[in-house]
Amino acid sequence: MVGEMADLPAEMQIDLLSRRLARAERALEDAETMLDKRMRELSRANVELREREGELVERLDIENQQLLSAQRLAELATIYVEPDRHFTASASFAVLLGYPEGTIVSKKRLGQAIHPLDRERFRAVAKNAFASLEPDRDHSFQHRIRRPDGEVRWLDWHVRRESAGAEDQFVVFATVRDVTESRINARRVRALQLRAERRVKELDRLTDALRQAQAETAVALDRRNRFISEMAHRVRTPMGGLTGAMELLVQRYPGDELAKRGLEAADSLAAIADQLITMADETGTRKTEDCLVPPSLPPGEVAALRAADGKAPRILLAEDTESNAFVITQLVEMLGGEVTAVTNGRDAVDAVRDGHFDAVLMDVMMPIMSGEEATLAIRALPGPEARVPIVGISAHSLQAERESLLTAGMSQCLVKPIRRDALNAALRAALAADGAEEGEMFDLEVFLEAFLVLPESFREKMLEAFRKDLRTNGEELANAIMAGDDKRTGRLAHSLKGICLNVGAVAMVDQLAQIRNAPVDQRESMLAPLREKIAASLMACDDLYGEHVAHAQ
Repeated sequence: MVGEMADLPAEMQIDLLSRRLARAERALEDAETMLDKRMRELSRANVELREREGELVERLDIENQQLLSAQRLAELATIYVEPDRHFTASASFAVLLGYPEGTIVSKKRLGQAIHPLDRERFRAVAKNAFASLEPDRDHSFQHRIRRPDGEVRWLDWHVRRESAGAEDQFVVFATVRDVTESRINARRVRALQLRAERRVKELDRLTDALRQAQAETAVALDRRNRFISEMAHRVRTPMGGLTGAMELLVQRYPGDELAKRGLEAADSLAAIADQLITMADETGTRKTEDCLVPPSLPPGEVAALRAADGKAPRILLAEDTESNAFVITQLVEMLGGEVTAVTNGRDAVDAVRDGHFDAVLMDVMMPIMSGEEATLAIRALPGPEARVPIVGISAHSLQAERESLLTAGMSQCLVKPIRRDALNAALRAALAADGAEEGEMFDLEVFLEAFLVLPESFREKMLEAFRKDLRTNGEELANAIMAGDDKRTGRLAHSLKGICLNVGAVAMVDQLAQIRNAPVDQRESMLAPLREKIAASLMACDDLYGEHVAHAQ
């Protein structure tokens, strides 16, 4: 190339070299421009990198401060340990040990802070941290420390040995926190639990003792009531015969002074017997002076009894005492009835099954079968015989016995000795119930007792309370029956029975007993009779209240 230029004229050589020089200068200028541009770009990148680095440092510092603050708040510290090197701990670790924040915690200072009772165990765990702890799993233990001020605290460690990358190389991470208050609270909770368990056991023991005492009391009370009932039967039964005989003499010989004095004497003896029995019966609710007996009617002023067909009513008398049976028979015949007498409950059931009677007078205490058992058997008979009105005749006036008899199916109860006017009222009520379309009736004696023992200002409130309770509970019972809820039906029927017994609503009690005894799938057919009974009971209650209570003093 150089030889060829030498052969060229000088002018051409100069021109060629000038062009080459110009190209080299342009290339150098382009290179310098590009280098300057790259230098500017690198400068801007360095500035941005420094700014980014500053932001990251600032954020890391903020997050570190937040982490340290959270550790202080949670009384938590972190530890990092490498083999054969000093451990690194967060600033809050010194605070946990009782030193000012920022104090360098050395191994010696840490060893001094460990409680003497836990020092050997802590050293064993620390010594084996890199050798015996299973890697990549959390291990925990607790120990005590003694702070410089002498306070003893509990620390909880969670230690984890992790692989460091190289074979058989590990590092240890640990978190430690103060759990002194947690342990104290746990002990307090456990103490409260133990105390509560002891209290529960004591309450169970007392409950068992109370249940046993209640059972023993119930047995003793039942024995006592049976004794009082037997005593009342043995006293009032012959007294009833005597009083009835005297009353028969007065009725047959109206003007005989001796017969009148004999009746007064018999009444006095009966009153004394009632007073003695009432004093013995602390659980009885009826006192002698509270017995509501209609005033005696003069002989000859009582209209004859009539059944629904207008004929003399057929009355079945179940009475095992011959004198009482004779007196009651005479009284019923004087009132216009026809009497068939039997001496025990079994014969009474057979008589009701075999023949039509308009009413039954049932003594409670009889041989072979009691009056209550006979009433249950009669109510279980098929056909209309099961609905015959039954008037109980009892020698005692215990409220529990009365409720039991009414629940068994008796329409009402009379207490011996039986007087003509009381017998007349009971039989008329029974015959009216037997002939009434609704088949509804109250026990007049219980009804009057429920209202007349109250002050006059409370009687209206009592009436309204009964009306409201009967309507409300009756509707709830109907809803339970429609829902097929057997448990709720039984509970409401029991509650409603108590409400009715309080005022002597015996027909409602009988209706409720039929509902409770009926199968669940047959109860819905009894809703209409139930609502009719409730409506009839409300009307009869108003009539009885207006006739006997509204104007009574």
